Amino acid sequence: MKIYPKISIGKTSEEFKEIIKQSEGAEIQFFDENGPTEEFSFNQAIIDTKQEFTNLKEIIIHPPLNNYNIELIMLKDEKILEKQLQTLVEISEKLNIKLAIVFHTYWTKNQFVSTNLAEKLKQMLKIIEGKPVVLLIENLFMMLDEREGCEALKICKYINHPNLRMCLDTTHMHCKSSIWKIDFKKMLKQDLNKEDCQKYVYQIHFAATLNNDGYIDKENTHGRVHENIEETKKELEWLEEYGMKDKNYIIEVSEKDYYTRKDQIKEIEMIKKIIKL
Repeated sequence: MKIYPKISIGKTSEEFKEIIKQSEGAEIQFFDENGPTEEFSFNQAIIDTKQEFTNLKEIIIHPPLNNYNIELIMLKDEKILEKQLQTLVEISEKLNIKLAIVFHTYWTKNQFVSTNLAEKLKQMLKIIEGKPVVLLIENLFMMLDEREGCEALKICKYINHPNLRMCLDTTHMHCKSSIWKIDFKKMLKQDLNKEDCQKYVYQIHFAATLNNDGYIDKENTHGRVHENIEETKKELEWLEEYGMKDKNYIIEVSEKDYYTRKDQIKEIEMIKKIIKL
């Protein structure tokens, strides 16, 4: 397991900087400053982050949170994604660093196939083939036509390209369980299998979903710090059960103070105590 902090552009506390300095990688979150599905520039952010934290061997780019699903970008203009992948290849070579970009999707595997988006994505992956660049698809909740199964995982398995992998978000898994009122362990059994998770899951977005919610009172229950070390341990246990212990763990904790990021630090400390790092 590698623990990666979640960061964003802007100032951060010295305490949190020390967390970044102890990590092999980090994920940079971008926001909607340019508007829905608009292009955004991540070049300088990668360069500046690597320059400040020379210890980093990998950086993941997380595009704006809203209205930036991979299907929306490709339907608007395929050249946006094409340019992003080309840029990631260029920067990775320049800085000698591994890079990834993670997209949400609301579409199912069948919708990717029936609209020919899967074939277009296969062609797009040739840009990063053999390069230290990975395209990640993240599971969401309230997905179109998804009741049983994990569609992000199905998409990666169907396309089956080494540079296309899944980002599994623990919060989104719990949200789905709550929305459909399915026992969480039962849902895991119907949605995941160890072999596929070991092969196709690249990283974990790790955080808690509070009060069996995560989608109604989203601000206070979605992607929060785990309430205690026991709950953190339970989360880690099911991930290990499904073959995802040795993945990159992005600590994606929502909190009130993004300068100190005290909740993310607390989450990291609990994980380290459990795995005895």
